[in-house]
Amino acid sequence: MKFLNKDTKISFHKMQHSDIEQTATCISQVFSSCEPMAKALKINFKEFYRFAVPVCQKAADEEISVIAKDKKTGEVVGFIISEDFLKVAPDSLEGIDNKFELVFSLLSALEENYRKSNLVKAGQILHIFMLGVQEKYSKRHIATTLVAENLNLAKQFNFEIAIAEATSVGSQKLFGNLGFTTEFSIEYKRYKFKDKHIFSSIKKP
Repeated sequence: MKFLNKDTKISFHKMQHSDIEQTATCISQVFSSCEPMAKALKINFKEFYRFAVPVCQKAADEEISVIAKDKKTGEVVGFIISEDFLKVAPDSLEGIDNKFELVFSLLSALEENYRKSNLVKAGQILHIFMLGVQEKYSKRHIATTLVAENLNLAKQFNFEIAIAEATSVGSQKLFGNLGFTTEFSIEYKRYKFKDKHIFSSIKKP
């Protein structure tokens, strides 16, 4: 299947070190306002930015992430941050808010289920860690093109499989439309962290 973005006002690039600050800002804006777990835990822009910077530094080093830019302004308006599945977290998360431990507890549960059922080798599985587009640029097929461009880039690095944790209704629909299948799922309302239903306020998905 071939993907084409007909929006000539948006360009797509492999993320570089010069893009770190802008991309971290974009990630923080999108996730603090739209991502279900971040909203449930009330992770604000500043808290997310402290987390996003080292993530973006790692992504720039590894050169398998893609960003979308507004050609007129040069602003980063979308991102897909990916990595080798065996190297999920950045090397250092010192100073990161403890709320992120709650997020990673759920994501890690999904990842562990995958590892138990699949043989995982270095350089084989592309892990799509974060995907997002600024709200004012929505409905322009930017997210779909980011995934397509990222998969094309991953092929150059000889990745064979791509996986993602789709945490919102929108991302679940997008990945489903692109041919991804559900391997494992966890309902927010049933998930417990230290005997507490920490995501019970999330009604969908």
